[in-house]
Amino acid sequence: MGKPQVVTDQTFEQEVLKSDAPVLVDFWATWCGPCRMVGPVLEEVASEQGDKIRVVKLDVDANPITAGRFGVRAIPTMIVFKNGREADRIVGYHPKPQLMTKLTPHLTMAAPSAAAPSASAAPNTTTTAGANGQTPATPPLGGSPTSSTPNAGVGVTKIH
Repeated sequence: MGKPQVVTDQTFEQEVLKSDAPVLVDFWATWCGPCRMVGPVLEEVASEQGDKIRVVKLDVDANPITAGRFGVRAIPTMIVFKNGREADRIVGYHPKPQLMTKLTPHLTMAAPSAAAPSASAAPNTTTTAGANGQTPATPPLGGSPTSSTPNAGVGVTKIH
């Protein structure tokens, strides 16, 4: 698939929620400047990754029911759906490399096997501190909506 397809309130369930493949839905509007910036990026993603993820666009002005159903309050908002459920949410404009970093885990269904060995090979902080005399910085455990961490809270699923 070379270009993002258009979905509406009427076609959303069939085209997105019942899709066998992951679907990236771009919630946008014609008057939205950042939405227009996202457009060409999503066209590239659709062209290059169309066999791994479907890219569709939903105009929030013309389709307020679906936008409201998924709590879209700011645009552009891109939601990745897998097996009829929200798997990830990306709000705002992101350049293609940053967007692909967020989308890559959703492009393949196989679990990454290379990540496990690197996690188990983490150095012992006591040994590291003794070797060079410095205590390593502790990474943050997570961001909060008020933290300065970029994209803190993005992808958090709301409990209704």
